[in-house]
Amino acid sequence: MVESGGCDETPRLEASETTGTVSLTVRITTRTGPDVVCPADSRLGPVRAVLDTALGARTVTDATSGRRLSVHGG
Repeated sequence: MVESGGCDETPRLEASETTGTVSLTVRITTRTGPDVVCPADSRLGPVRAVLDTALGARTVTDATSGRRLSVHGG
């Protein structure tokens, strides 16, 4: 699940794969500029990544922090 705000584009989840791990990075592009008006809202929604190879027993980590992540199928 990823939280984004009123000026954010739809979040993207990027996966980097090795034989032992899958590292995930969330990318959010925020619109900016003098003429941009952003609604004061917050959205929480799922993000998904398609892997080149089945996850199997590989560890999933946050690419930024290195923390291990829990995985929920879907």
